[in-house]
Amino acid sequence: MDRPRSPAARRRRRALRSLWWRYRPLVVGLVVFWLVLAIPGLLQPSATTTPVLVATRDLEAGAVIADDDVALAHFPAGLAPPSSLPDPQGAVGHQLRQTVAEGTPVVPSALADDGWGLDAEELAVPVRLADPLVASLLESGDRLELVSADGEATASLTEDARVLALLADPGGSGVLGGGTPSSPLVLVAVPRSASTQVLDASARGTLTAALASAPMTRPTASV
Repeated sequence: MDRPRSPAARRRRRALRSLWWRYRPLVVGLVVFWLVLAIPGLLQPSATTTPVLVATRDLEAGAVIADDDVALAHFPAGLAPPSSLPDPQGAVGHQLRQTVAEGTPVVPSALADDGWGLDAEELAVPVRLADPLVASLLESGDRLELVSADGEATASLTEDARVLALLADPGGSGVLGGGTPSSPLVLVAVPRSASTQVLDASARGTLTAALASAPMTRPTASV
């Protein structure tokens, strides 16, 4: 049998119980306050993150990036593109050489500030192809042979053209006026010597293209 508690022990027990009931709301409040402070830190991922500049909407090739076109997102360090831009000022005011989808990182290679990679003997010219279906097959980087075909005569203008970008053109018409209204505006790199003929064929609506199966080399002049 348990030994009966002494009157002094019973008094201490009653005193402790009284203290507990009196200060229980304060103790519970302190515990809740500690949990509010501690839980966010416990739930925070242990992996470090890297700021990455991403597009806030779909951006078309040829567009000039505005302040609200990009924003910083935080990627886990292992998933961030190695060449990502950490600052909006690295992209704002620059032109895109390719389409960037919403939420996609904006990387330096997407910017066209190197003059579209043109060499000294090339020019970038905007053209429309006579057949919009042919234009719809093109992608940035495609190598082309540009041809003028007016129904009576066909002439190769250059065998060394390449697609730089398909430019956004909601109105369906451009300063050149060539091709059909639904034919997209295509920015192509062409040799300087062929640029005038290419622009003329685009303006007259006789410009068409053949896709090259592999990158072409410029012909060497014979002597």
